[in-house]
Amino acid sequence: MPQHAIVIGAGLAGSSAAERLAARGWTIDLIERADAPGEGASGNLAGVLRPLPSLDHNRLARLTRAGFVHAHAHLQSLTAAGLPLRWGRTGVLHLARDDKHAATQQRVVEIQQPAADELRFVDRDEASQLAGWPVAKGGWWFPTGGWVDPASLCRANLARHATAIRPHYRCQVAEIRQQADLWQACDAAGKLIAAAPVLILANAAAARCFAPAAHLPLRAARGQVSHLPAATASPPAIVVCRLGYVTPAIDGLRCAGATFCVDDQESALRQADHAENLAKLDFILPGYSHGIDPAQLGGRVGFRPLSPDRLPMIGALADATAIDPAYPSRLLAAMPRLPGLYLINGFGARGIVWSALAGELLACLITGAPLPLADDLVNAVDPGRFLLRGRSQRWRSDR
Repeated sequence: MPQHAIVIGAGLAGSSAAERLAARGWTIDLIERADAPGEGASGNLAGVLRPLPSLDHNRLARLTRAGFVHAHAHLQSLTAAGLPLRWGRTGVLHLARDDKHAATQQRVVEIQQPAADELRFVDRDEASQLAGWPVAKGGWWFPTGGWVDPASLCRANLARHATAIRPHYRCQVAEIRQQADLWQACDAAGKLIAAAPVLILANAAAARCFAPAAHLPLRAARGQVSHLPAATASPPAIVVCRLGYVTPAIDGLRCAGATFCVDDQESALRQADHAENLAKLDFILPGYSHGIDPAQLGGRVGFRPLSPDRLPMIGALADATAIDPAYPSRLLAAMPRLPGLYLINGFGARGIVWSALAGELLACLITGAPLPLADDLVNAVDPGRFLLRGRSQRWRSDR
């Protein structure tokens, strides 16, 4: 089979998949409806890079930790290559919501005993020192966490093997279809944009517009981030989270947010959402928003693709038309697939921490290379999981 793939979408998902396949010698046709990479949900000024531990070390915790480790190595590799990546390894302080949550955070550290340079629990006094601002609770301190400019990460991914990636910007795919052994991407006039043996859907919730992916339980969540004017060296100099987040000053602005509203398609900034973000900011850093007028704030709205279980969708797309609803598959291995059609999607608000690992996993699945995750986690992110017996009806009832 020719080593040639079409990737639809040039955000974190699509650029990561393209970079990993191009690194293996593949040729990529990258199709993006916007003018440049990273202009959709991946276009915020900054995103947070940190894992999310849990007492039971559940799938989400394991996946975010693996993603965090992989993302760190990838970011360092891009930086070493001199690529145009903007990120800050400032550390991330994840404050406890309340005393019960603080006790849980402490137990996680006591039981799992992570290395001190990976994670430790800090009391309120140390947390206040780290934040440069008095805080209400202690919490987790991730010394190697930080912030990443997601659009710059998209650009760096595509620049790394630029000669292998043919971009098609300002290009809208209206239909995908399979002819013989090739997948074709066509525009609204039926004109062929590109054809290849492999096609990867990395275009967020818009993937469901294509017939082979219409069964996917993808939804879009509107997120508004507020941009606060920030003087250089003003606190906090780290990322601080507590049912929201605030970043250090980046180009004279500080990001605070974000709102989260499923199936809300309003693209304009809303003053009420700025007010909500300022309330979250005060919960993180008490009194910080005093004197800030939400009516004067700038910001950005993005639409993040979500799955019902909040895990990403990475892998071969199932052939839903070949599955009898009365007798759904019991096993992923037995599920019929559409040869050459793949998905990398559903990152939600965790694109920064998951995208590099997701791109590597997808490239390994396509090429047959050893997988970077345990089998149970590979199955947990398989797009076919929602068609398994008992799962398909459950997600439909949740909509």
